[in-house]
Amino acid sequence: MISRPGKTRHNHNRHNHNRTATPGATGKALRIVGALALLAAIPACDTLDELLVANNPERISEDALNDELLVDVLTNSVIGEFSGMYDDPYIWRGSMFTDEQITGINWESTARLSQRLVRYDEGDPDYMFSATSAARAMADSVAGRFRTLLDNPTADDRMATALIYAGYSHIVMGDVMCEAVFDVGESIVSQAQIYERGLSRLEEGMQVAAAAGRGDLVNLARVGLARSHLNLGNHSQVVQYASEVPEDFVHWVEYEQTSDGGTDLVLWGRINGGNHSLGVHPNFLNGEFGTQDIVASQTDPRVQHTTSWSLGHNRLTRLYKPYQSLPYSGFNGEAIADGGTPPFYDRGTDISMASGLEALHHLYEAAGPSGMGPAGSTLDFVNARRAFGNQDPVDLSGAALMAELREQRGRDLYMGGFRLGDLRRWRNQGAGDFFPSGTHPTTEWGSYGDATCFPLPLEEYEGNPNLTKPS
Repeated sequence: MISRPGKTRHNHNRHNHNRTATPGATGKALRIVGALALLAAIPACDTLDELLVANNPERISEDALNDELLVDVLTNSVIGEFSGMYDDPYIWRGSMFTDEQITGINWESTARLSQRLVRYDEGDPDYMFSATSAARAMADSVAGRFRTLLDNPTADDRMATALIYAGYSHIVMGDVMCEAVFDVGESIVSQAQIYERGLSRLEEGMQVAAAAGRGDLVNLARVGLARSHLNLGNHSQVVQYASEVPEDFVHWVEYEQTSDGGTDLVLWGRINGGNHSLGVHPNFLNGEFGTQDIVASQTDPRVQHTTSWSLGHNRLTRLYKPYQSLPYSGFNGEAIADGGTPPFYDRGTDISMASGLEALHHLYEAAGPSGMGPAGSTLDFVNARRAFGNQDPVDLSGAALMAELREQRGRDLYMGGFRLGDLRRWRNQGAGDFFPSGTHPTTEWGSYGDATCFPLPLEEYEGNPNLTKPS
């Protein structure tokens, strides 16, 4: 990985499920961002302009948003809203009914998520849809405002940022939601249509970033385009965009080392204290589930966990707490089997939003078992990733090689926000159904259900007059 520049600070105050992005120095800027942040707390279908009409017009006028001095504030609000959503609910809750983690939360509805039982009238689908919709609406609204607010919106990196983050918000929503509705619309949009909506934003953002001389944002857009096209089955476009991304490229979602309720990483709290609630799923465990003192088999630095299990929040589920995996900024490549000390998540740990390694995985999955790319053949790439994980090389071809590629992708991107989208794509495109099934690791909970995504929540049906609530 490349060395990382100093962080740009984005403050997100987290109170329950509401996220407030409040960057900016002046009192006026803080008032503007405070109003923008209310977007996360209102129904997901509302737009920024509707927010200004619906809330106290004496506190902030729409004209105030056209102040050129607030362009950076608006840009940071886009980044802040996305960052607040990305760790929770996207990664924390989005990974609950995959085979990455098991959840030791004692709340009944959250335990059901871990069982792949998702009800549209419970809080988790509402939070997921509200948070992803807020990030999408913020980015779309700001990009629209920049078309008249910026002197040269076709060559301004702030416009590029808004557009690209809007595109990524669509990717996130497409990964987790079964379907979606936009802006109080009457049309229920499919998963594929969500990804397709994001393409135009990523394409335009890439063009604007190139004109602005921001190669990092160009690569961010390229990775997003490759990921979107992979989910849509457009393999030639995947190869086109992914092959142009440098292997050492990384773009981070940043969090803060704070102790005052600021922007700390949610996962940090999930592995700390007597009420910890995050454990490695048996499918990624480096030994037999239920075994204590797992040391010798912890050879792959990409997936490391505590050597013994402990009981956390629900005092029932056996939790092997994960250490930082490759998509996290503190990953040090050390393995317990070698006497290494991999780090836990910290308050200020950042998450890779996009990377050259991710792009290579997109490329070789699209290229197939006989594909060629920047890292050689598909087999060459698989063996390079196996070597990184201290695994012996293989000599595979055809379906067996693609299965091993999927295995290496799961290890390289572990807990990075990809697994739910990956499992859905492989299932939808005929590679196989790899969702966990059978008896849940917490045997007292019984068997897994069959959920693969978050449904539109009850609150959206109640707040959108164009929709009819399911019977």
